[in-house]
Amino acid sequence: MKKGFTMIELIFVIVILGILAAVAIPRLAATRDDATLAGIKTDVTSAMQAVPAWYQGQKDARILQAIQLDGTKWKKDGSNERYVWSDDAGECVTLQVSDMNVTITAAHPLPTEIGVAVSNTDFNATNGRWIKTDGVPVLRVINSNSGGNVCNQLWDPNGLALTEANITMAGKQVQW
Repeated sequence: MKKGFTMIELIFVIVILGILAAVAIPRLAATRDDATLAGIKTDVTSAMQAVPAWYQGQKDARILQAIQLDGTKWKKDGSNERYVWSDDAGECVTLQVSDMNVTITAAHPLPTEIGVAVSNTDFNATNGRWIKTDGVPVLRVINSNSGGNVCNQLWDPNGLALTEANITMAGKQVQW
């Protein structure tokens, strides 16, 4: 008599493997999103500490001089000292060096628009030194969430609860 598995036993094994796969695949995708969220929050937290420290030591207002950002997700916005993290759904987080003394005007009516990103009139693009005499540079963390699952989870108060912040180059959080 030959020994082996019956057809019923093989079907049970295939069904059990299918159930395990149905449970494991969504958890694997959630783990990938969690890792992405943790990476973004780590980048933002590191920037909030490193950029003011770098500025205090070097008087250099450039973000990338103080911290390494993943160039595949963090994109520099034009010639300004402004970096935007984007996913497939759109923009999510903006890190920007701004002038603390900018006031609300017709050109900058919204709170998220206060503080024009650093331009070449504010800092020397070659060495990053702040040259605007009446301004104080501030690192801003801006919620530029344009949708998307990862972004929504990042800014969700019940999730990772990333919050907008304005950090002076002395390392203190300030209000506009």
